[in-house]
Amino acid sequence: MTNRRNWTNLFQQASEQVSRWRQQNPRANFTEIENTVDEQLAQIRAAMIQELALESELTDFKQLPDEKRPPCPSCGRPLASNGQQKRKLVTTYEQEVALVRSKGYCRHCRVSYFPPG
Repeated sequence: MTNRRNWTNLFQQASEQVSRWRQQNPRANFTEIENTVDEQLAQIRAAMIQELALESELTDFKQLPDEKRPPCPSCGRPLASNGQQKRKLVTTYEQEVALVRSKGYCRHCRVSYFPPG
């Protein structure tokens, strides 16, 4: 399970950064304030998404029974694990998230998928 206490620390740090920025930019307009807050929240959002995604049992489904493995998008059969691989994704707010997960392989269709599920 994720260390959710870390989320509180991230929010506190972001709040402090926004407060410092505001002190340095007392004449900032609404849009500038909004952009600064969004930038800070985007970083927290990415950390939360990454941690939650890595909690999934599909992070490493090598030992899972077939009924718990993700299905092949083409034929629906359970995917085999084709080892762990790292992949970097970009969130809606342009933040990079790194995931290490099982790469799925369909023995029937002979196609790999990442990340499954």
